[in-house]
Amino acid sequence: MPRTLGRAGRTKQMSLNPCYGIPAEQIARICRVSLKTAMRWKRGATRPPQTAIMMLEGDLGSFDPEWRGWLLRNGKLISPEGWEVTTGDVLTLPLLRAQIAGYQAKERQILAMDGQPEPGELPAIRA
Repeated sequence: MPRTLGRAGRTKQMSLNPCYGIPAEQIARICRVSLKTAMRWKRGATRPPQTAIMMLEGDLGSFDPEWRGWLLRNGKLISPEGWEVTTGDVLTLPLLRAQIAGYQAKERQILAMDGQPEPGELPAIRA
């Protein structure tokens, strides 16, 4: 009968083997190594290089400290708070910024008109 690991055992195994829980095919694809190499890493026969571990973790903080906690998973950028953004969402940001700037300019224009007299209304003449 195979021995199962409890939660503590799984946590210990994850810390010992960064490939724990990731299919060998996925490791090979992400790290661009052969399936044999990925299987050796997974088995623990050899330890993957630090760069491969960083790629498997998907934490962008390994590339730039400003991005620590941000992840790339399944084609999405995930913030430390859990917000998910697709590439399409990122590409719309310049358009959204331009629209917001347009609305703000229009609002300033409308607010400046508040002190103006209405059409047909005579302004008060002061002597």
